[in-house]
Amino acid sequence: MITPRFEVRQDEANVYVTIHAPHVRAQSIEFDVDVDQLKFFASPYYLRLTFPGKVTESEESSAKYDATSGEILVTLSKQTLGEEFASLDLLTSLLATRREKDIAGFSEGTALRQPIIEEIGDTNSSSNIGTGFDNDVDIDAALQQAYIDEDFDWELPQNPISAETEALLVGTAKYGFDGQYSGYLIHVHTTANEINEVADPENMTSKARHRGRIACEDEKFDREYYIDNYINDDDIQPLIQHISRFASALHCHKRDQSDETTGVSAAAAADILTQQLQKTQIVEGQHIASEDIDSCVKFTDAEKKQMMSLPRKTHLVSNKMAVYLGLVDILFAYLLELRINVGEFNVESTWAIGAVSSTLSNLEQFLSLRSTAVACYRRGLAYPLYRNWELCEKTFEDVRAVCSLGCRAILKIFLKMKRLFDEHDIYYIYSKLYFDDYCIWLQTSASERIIQSLARKLHRLEIDKDEVGWNLDEYEDLALMTSESDVDENSDNEILTHAVDTQHLNQQAPDASTEADTSTPKQPIIQIIGNASDSIEGGDNSEENPASSLRLPSNTTGKVGQGKKPFIEILE
Repeated sequence: MITPRFEVRQDEANVYVTIHAPHVRAQSIEFDVDVDQLKFFASPYYLRLTFPGKVTESEESSAKYDATSGEILVTLSKQTLGEEFASLDLLTSLLATRREKDIAGFSEGTALRQPIIEEIGDTNSSSNIGTGFDNDVDIDAALQQAYIDEDFDWELPQNPISAETEALLVGTAKYGFDGQYSGYLIHVHTTANEINEVADPENMTSKARHRGRIACEDEKFDREYYIDNYINDDDIQPLIQHISRFASALHCHKRDQSDETTGVSAAAAADILTQQLQKTQIVEGQHIASEDIDSCVKFTDAEKKQMMSLPRKTHLVSNKMAVYLGLVDILFAYLLELRINVGEFNVESTWAIGAVSSTLSNLEQFLSLRSTAVACYRRGLAYPLYRNWELCEKTFEDVRAVCSLGCRAILKIFLKMKRLFDEHDIYYIYSKLYFDDYCIWLQTSASERIIQSLARKLHRLEIDKDEVGWNLDEYEDLALMTSESDVDENSDNEILTHAVDTQHLNQQAPDASTEADTSTPKQPIIQIIGNASDSIEGGDNSEENPASSLRLPSNTTGKVGQGKKPFIEILE
């Protein structure tokens, strides 16, 4: 059967479903409405939608078929008048069955569900099944607390599994989204995969992959490259000053946020955000086109088609912390490449995103937000075309803006990355390992509230240069010293050149008073300040021709313009 394209919208009383099913006979169309489900059948099409709320057939319900356009408009009444159905634009979520939604974990506004498999006889199993951590850390309970507390503690202490336990897994290493895959990178070294840095993906433990990543970054970092980008930043400063559309959209939301978002669920607030962004046009004196605002949170027809083509899959996420932190790492790599190319991509962008992301290049699974940020900075200073600390800081502001915009903005970015990697002959494997699952998970199980908590934590997070481990402050001081020395040398040479040129011109056009009185001693054009023997070669010969052989003193180093007395004074 073929799943047709469809769109869903709503008002206070009804839900409207537009189904694109051309070349069907009107007599063969069948509908079935069952509590929160709509089933549509017209050979060869079949569609089953599960709504967030209950619907019913009433006098206002109808179905109209336009044979010209091949579209069927179905109108269903809401069982509770005025109820807001959240996330109707997340098509994968609507296509999920009731059982898949129950198994998928928790969604916004619902309680956490227990795993469907529980080990009998273990009193702590209900809170630790599949987490990969010891019993003294309850990750699910910590995530549940995010619904109670204002902020979620992203620096939660965690105890990785012991080396002995992990050693038993050698030969069956897991990687990819939530560590669900193995066997996909057996022959990675026989291909031209320049993203992968893991020596043996199928047999290396997570700790070994982490150590390998640190070693690769240390080897890749080029201090001369960093110093050059620090001094010669004429091309980098415009990239730093560039205002991304995500930051502009977030500013629109904060400025126009009204009381209508108070007391509503996060998913409903996200829908209101979409409407607010579409109404706002001006940000800090800059005109923002409506298509730029829509591009942040509103799905295009191509993206809707892409979501429908995603595999039907249910996720039992065992390490939720690593999944959320993986978002930050991949978003940083994407947004850095987007900023470097001023909102566009080129043929190298797929590699650049993969190389900067530790998740993609080293199959990393992070344990804390700070370690994630440090890894982003390290790779942002070792791999891209431009390697600048301020540029990395600005990119992290973009990451925070995207997270503040919510799951829809993140989902649009991951759909874009999925298209980029799908179209590559070698790197398409990363869509299978990460992007497919992230695109499904963001629609079905990702918590809007935890994403907002993550954005607030990113806003308060500060990374020092010492944390990356490369003595960046020393390199910057060295760069400043080198730059000042070059400026001093150029400035002194300019002063000398100007003085000699002035003397030459005056000799060609002598003053009238000088011609009239030849007995008067000639006033020197150039006067040497300080010890003449340090500035004029020839000793006593300086009286005969004080400007005949000038040279700069040996101690001319230092910064020009800091109270230093000039060596040469031009007399009128």
